[in-house]
Amino acid sequence: MREVYRQTIHLVAGTLIAFSVLIFKKQLIIPLAIAIVVGICLYFLCKRYHIPIISDLLNLCKREKEDGKGAIYFAVGMLFTLIIIDDIKAIFFGILVFAVGDALATIIGIRGRLKITYFGKTIEGFLAFFISASLILCPFYGVYGIFVALTSAIIEFVSKRIKIDDNLYLPFVVALLLELLS
Repeated sequence: MREVYRQTIHLVAGTLIAFSVLIFKKQLIIPLAIAIVVGICLYFLCKRYHIPIISDLLNLCKREKEDGKGAIYFAVGMLFTLIIIDDIKAIFFGILVFAVGDALATIIGIRGRLKITYFGKTIEGFLAFFISASLILCPFYGVYGIFVALTSAIIEFVSKRIKIDDNLYLPFVVALLLELLS
């Protein structure tokens, strides 16, 4: 149940930030950078002290041996995407595809039966990411959207073998592919 809470926050926060990109565009860089600094400070404070609401929320959603690093990585990945990619539409879809696809891949994948132990993932999770990304991208990018959905689903599927948290690079990869293909 803890993972469902975690992924629900991931989905909602990522979706809100994606739509914020459409409204505020590159002006979102400074508030996001400030949020990252505050988040890092809170991360270290919560390791030493109990901070009401924040510590409780982190304890409710944290994975073993993580303590909120995933949320910081997610914000850093979005910030990196905002800084490097010029196309606002590509940034929006990069963040949205990652927020929705990664959350659904985890929620559906943890119940999956077709496990690929080498990658530590399930076919059901892979399909959840691919289908959700395709549904988001296809109306706007056509066949290129399906290509990006498949590519990003594959990258997410092998992410545990890459040894770098996919929150750091997947929004950027999706946005970069969309910018290059459009």
